[in-house]
Amino acid sequence: MSNHSAEMIKVTDGIERIAHWILAATCLFCLLTGLGFMFHSWSGIPNMLGGYYAALWMHIFSGLAFAASLIYGFFMWKKDCAFEADDAKWILNGGGYLWPTTNLPPVYKYNAGQKAFFWCIVAFGALIVLTGLVMWNADSFAHVVARWAFTLHAMSAMVIGSFFVVHFYLGTIGNPGTVSAMFTGKCSKAWCQTHCPRWLEEKEKKVA
Repeated sequence: MSNHSAEMIKVTDGIERIAHWILAATCLFCLLTGLGFMFHSWSGIPNMLGGYYAALWMHIFSGLAFAASLIYGFFMWKKDCAFEADDAKWILNGGGYLWPTTNLPPVYKYNAGQKAFFWCIVAFGALIVLTGLVMWNADSFAHVVARWAFTLHAMSAMVIGSFFVVHFYLGTIGNPGTVSAMFTGKCSKAWCQTHCPRWLEEKEKKVA
């Protein structure tokens, strides 16, 4: 690889990385403790945290931190994650992940898959927070509302958990060089030319 293509480009700032990791950490903690509450085979998780009562309060406070970081992240990333007309073409070509293609439209900061993941987290994350608030004091609500809250809470957790696994894979071994964006804030110029060429072009024009 040439020195030109190995040049490192700043793609995220410190605030973005902190928000990302708080969101990810609180989400993962809530998912794992939630599994410990739902399934006896996962009971080792709350036991390691001091028992079910202690784990429940950890789950609740982690959920509140998740809610705060979700709101902050929504306002920070919603502009870059707004869908464009070319996103449909990206999806129809499988993003280049499902089969070889040379027909992908040039991506700006995030591709259609990343945008879909963001809006999934926003929608189902909001649903998890709202239903969690109902579950926190379920006796204050009608029985049918409480039952639906428990059901939708679990369903939303399953959806986010599934997307979380895909996101982890594509952000690490699925796309080598991607994870550095959330550790150092920088990716190689070659990576940017492949994954966000329109954004890179605009960035270079501003510098020129």
